[in-house]
Amino acid sequence: MSPENSAEDPPAPEPQRPAPPRAAAAGSGNGVATPQSVARQRVGEGGLNLKPSGRMHAPASADAAAGRAEAAIENPLFSCRDVSVFYGAKQALKNVTLDVARRQVLAMIGPSGCGKSTFLRCLNRMNDTITGARVTGSIRLDGRDIYDQRQDAAQLRARIGMVFQKPNPFPKSIYDNVAYGPHIHGLARSRAQLDDIVCTSLTRAGLWDEVKDRLSSPGTGLSGGQQQRLCIARAIAVQPEVILMDEPCSALDPVATARIEDLIDELREQYAIVIVTHSMQQAARVSQRTAYFHLGELIEIGDTHRVFTNPRHRLTEDYITGRLG
Repeated sequence: MSPENSAEDPPAPEPQRPAPPRAAAAGSGNGVATPQSVARQRVGEGGLNLKPSGRMHAPASADAAAGRAEAAIENPLFSCRDVSVFYGAKQALKNVTLDVARRQVLAMIGPSGCGKSTFLRCLNRMNDTITGARVTGSIRLDGRDIYDQRQDAAQLRARIGMVFQKPNPFPKSIYDNVAYGPHIHGLARSRAQLDDIVCTSLTRAGLWDEVKDRLSSPGTGLSGGQQQRLCIARAIAVQPEVILMDEPCSALDPVATARIEDLIDELREQYAIVIVTHSMQQAARVSQRTAYFHLGELIEIGDTHRVFTNPRHRLTEDYITGRLG
């Protein structure tokens, strides 16, 4: 055969290799893994099994439409639309739209520096105390704009309690820590009424039985977990409508953390609670809705179980499975 003829002949086809069999998903009748069956596998007996799912994501347009639907709820306590925050020329939060439901816990998760705490501080105007900070968009509490010039910030913060990352009791007695807010806001007309508020607040914070015999002792002498519960008692003593919590358990041991989480579950029967946490397990345990932030943007918000087992956005799945953090 001449070289010319051999060059024109087509090369012999390579033998076809059989495709490897696909693993059967648990619970699927035909042995073929489906997105739904994979999502079900991710919820184990011990809680959420945060492993990559290999799930096919919906188109971006469908994600956006679904996200807008879940961001809005009926008769919200807080209604936030296109909220942006600037520190000087730097934009820290970008057009966040979400609602906060009554008598529910909203958990905000995401990497450090993603805007969770910045947004939390918007809800009680704590950014007002930062030089150069500017908030745009609309935040309404029961239909009223909290950034209206006629809104008194001190009165607003009486309606919105705040619990910080590290316990910060006043350098006063346990009694005076709880009585301070009701006293300055005129919620008690007599010492007997003030005593009743202190007792009720400490009881609801799960602390009364532990401190009832030493109310005159300094609040700073309590353990870390007790100090955090004292701060919660101080927050609810002024009868707020909302409780904001900025990583309230990050400085606590597991036993104290479990007690605070139980307390959050009890308090949500009366309050709307917004919590910032770096613990996805904690978010899954205590919240009914979860919002995921990334680089100043709200990426996804929805029912907590749905967000953790069937996230609609790739960034959300990457974060909860540990591929992004």
